[in-house]
Amino acid sequence: MKFSPTLGLLALVSGASSLTVTTNVDQLRSKQNTTVVPNTFIVELQPDFHPGLQPKDRFAKTKPGAKPNWRVRHQYNDTDIFYGVSVSFDSPVDLATLRTSAGVKNAWSVAVVPRPELRGLWGVNKGGTKLPDYRGSSDVNRPLDMGNVQKLHDKGIKGKGVQVALIDSGIDYTHPALGGGFGRGHKVALGYDFVGDAYDGSNDPQPDGDPLATCADGGHGTHTAGIVAMQDPKKQGFGLVGVAPEATLAAYRVFGCEGGATNDILIAAMIQAWRDGADIVSMSLGLWQAWEEINPFEDVVDKLTSHGVAVVASIGNFGTAGPYSSSTPAISLSALSVGSIESDIYPTAWTAHDDQHRAINYINVFPASELGRVEVVQLGYGLAVPITPNITSGCDQDAWDALSNAQLNWNTTILQVSWESWCGTAWGPAADLGVKALLVTMSEAQDILVDEPGSEPAALYLDIDNSKLLLSRLAKQPAGKKYALTFDGTKAVDVANPYGSAPDYFSSFGPTIEMTLEPKISAPGGTILSTFPVDAGGYAVLSGTSMSAPFVSGSLALLKSQNPRLTVPQLFARLMTTARPVNELNSKLTASAARQGAGMIDAYAAVTADTVISPAEFSLRDSASPAPQKITISNQSRSRKRYSLQHVPGTFYRLSNNYLSDIKDNFSSANLPLTLDIPASAQFSQSSVTLGPGQSVTVEVQIKPQPDMYPFANPVYSGFIKITADDDDEYSVPYLGVPYNRTEVGPIVHNVTTVKPYDSPGILKAQATNLFLADALTPTPNLETYNWTTDLDEAYIPVFRIDTIMTRFLRLELVPANVSFVPSMYGFDPDVHIDYKFPDQPILPGFLDVPTYGLVLAESLEPQPEGSPIMQSTDIGHFLGLALLDPSLTSDKGDKFRIAAGDYRVLFRTLRWRGNETNPDDYESWLGPVMRFDIPSDLPPDFPNSSE
Repeated sequence: MKFSPTLGLLALVSGASSLTVTTNVDQLRSKQNTTVVPNTFIVELQPDFHPGLQPKDRFAKTKPGAKPNWRVRHQYNDTDIFYGVSVSFDSPVDLATLRTSAGVKNAWSVAVVPRPELRGLWGVNKGGTKLPDYRGSSDVNRPLDMGNVQKLHDKGIKGKGVQVALIDSGIDYTHPALGGGFGRGHKVALGYDFVGDAYDGSNDPQPDGDPLATCADGGHGTHTAGIVAMQDPKKQGFGLVGVAPEATLAAYRVFGCEGGATNDILIAAMIQAWRDGADIVSMSLGLWQAWEEINPFEDVVDKLTSHGVAVVASIGNFGTAGPYSSSTPAISLSALSVGSIESDIYPTAWTAHDDQHRAINYINVFPASELGRVEVVQLGYGLAVPITPNITSGCDQDAWDALSNAQLNWNTTILQVSWESWCGTAWGPAADLGVKALLVTMSEAQDILVDEPGSEPAALYLDIDNSKLLLSRLAKQPAGKKYALTFDGTKAVDVANPYGSAPDYFSSFGPTIEMTLEPKISAPGGTILSTFPVDAGGYAVLSGTSMSAPFVSGSLALLKSQNPRLTVPQLFARLMTTARPVNELNSKLTASAARQGAGMIDAYAAVTADTVISPAEFSLRDSASPAPQKITISNQSRSRKRYSLQHVPGTFYRLSNNYLSDIKDNFSSANLPLTLDIPASAQFSQSSVTLGPGQSVTVEVQIKPQPDMYPFANPVYSGFIKITADDDDEYSVPYLGVPYNRTEVGPIVHNVTTVKPYDSPGILKAQATNLFLADALTPTPNLETYNWTTDLDEAYIPVFRIDTIMTRFLRLELVPANVSFVPSMYGFDPDVHIDYKFPDQPILPGFLDVPTYGLVLAESLEPQPEGSPIMQSTDIGHFLGLALLDPSLTSDKGDKFRIAAGDYRVLFRTLRWRGNETNPDDYESWLGPVMRFDIPSDLPPDFPNSSE
């Protein structure tokens, strides 16, 4: 399912009795919740704390280590990379206290990293380790051409002598394309299994020395390994070739056959990869994390880099969330984060022929030859109406009813259905009818990312052209005569991908909160054919930044094999400055650097470059007038060169386009933030320079964004400084920034043009049985009455609507109606006199000396102690729609209680950018109007469930 990022309502639920209000699924901003393992931490120890002792014994000397009943999960005893422990306590431990303990350098909560998604198509077991020969006319190695790798292969450059470590779900090294074995002399020469098949992130791992993974759900690592270094044997497979087929692979298994993995295991694997001699560590995994400063991988990645080990990581698959959706470890400052670009083709299409021997091409991983000759019946067969895509979509129940009465032989019949964006894949009833296979047509381009192995019925997809062809033939078929297809094609062909060469919609956006460019670079990652466990079919077509990261890792192996003396930052800079920026989908606009980084990788240009550009990126941070930047151009060729400089603006993004009434087109077709043509401008101190061999020059460039009226919409601008040599070699430097000062703006969204019901901050009055915001009422100014009753149809309750940007801590609570607190902004007229009805409710000691009745919601970026009413959130933009369905609150100690009738105000406080949580002046606040609560004293304890 696709989600729109534009002004969604996040699922923010605390220990308080509040209900998150949602409108509809297309308005949800997708995000990933962080699962923290309770009372379990990664602890980095000070190097001079009790030297000579092992990490476990050193930790025992700390104040937290003096507590009883703790156990060590991992010891990290490599002073060159990371020295410390991961430790679990039986009793609650405060992370803040742990971090400030003598002997502790830093500490982080142990969190579960979700297993990478298998997004795409894969086949079924064909049996045996000798795979069929599927070679045909398909350009299965098209991604190599997209990344300009094939030219290097033609020169014999294939990554020999470089070791690439894959930290993933293990590898089925029995696959012929991956060498067929494990150990010295094999392609997969080293590795370790840290977890075992049964590990799911919540149980104890069962490590051993063999990284073999043969389960289908563990096939992710086999797929990424193939992208790096596969080589199909003659007359087996598709003829696939990896980016660096002569590189040595090392496999470190951190995921079992299901579930996630904890970040302390990942750190152990990174250290082991370095010990085993890795040149490159490829990590196609991640946890949503836009804040660099709380990234537990930062120190490890930095140390690996200083020792010459390059860390390449996928940026994440949270692109529908818009800017600031990057993940860790990709955001580590020393890592090379990778975004995804869609392949130009669907690489595995096959041919079926009708009785006139006219061809139809369908998309699947393997040929559906087992179907033989089948008659094509359209969904809607048996209805006395013309069959249209609306009927064949599957969302018309009458069509299924008619089909169930048709008494068709599904062993000799295939059902044609239509994939319509308004309906989705609503073909579930087909399985109940005994349908064996679906022939799926489409009226508009769709991403083919829905099938799983063993899905019943099997779905065979037709692209737009073949869909039109089939439907035309069906429409012309004489009445009473059946149209049949014979699935006789066994050689792969390919069909054009309408999304080809554009950034993938799922690929996460940068920047980080600290305004670092993310991703750094992009590579083919959408619709990629590669190896898969032999028992699960041997091959799969998958999509994700998981696929683009190993492509970059392989490209880096090619570059390093030819430039062994370059440092990791120099290698990264070479890849970035030689990358080729791509356009937005179906647009002449250059895609934002927040989506593609430096652009599509060009491995050949990186290897053959004879000009060095520095720096490889600009962060213009948060300013309407960013400081001038300097670019140094160094001619390392043997001839004189003239260079010209040009500014190429990238697209402008806003996260919350539908929050602004004068933005008419609120949603993009790809369910992404709207791409806007609001280009920055640039001026150069010199627009061209001429350099002799070995000469360098520094050019100053002043980049200026257009003024922006909507800072609360999280705008991001970007572009590229293009440098072209007179021999036609091209280089570029991406830049990125936000066109306002984050210290001066926000974080509470206010004073913007809004569209009802999205006024913020504010309170709406909603019927308890209808929490759809568009149906909510606007309360009477200054004072409104709300009532709870066991008849929910008669209950009208408050809905708090408050949006924020760029905050790491927020607090929503109910306070006395006569509170003396002076907020940053009022939600009422403070000069209006009101005769208060004070509730019979204890007033509690409040946060920063503000009296309170209790919390509705509190969120922090930092992990919280067990039992705390404060939730940990990984997000920095909050779109609150909270209904007080049950009139209950939570104390700061975590106690939940029902409140009494009377007058209340809502107080919302949120921390300013870079603010101090203990300083009242660092908060922006909003104090709401009086809410007069009518709460029956006999309201059932289990309200509202008691009234259902």
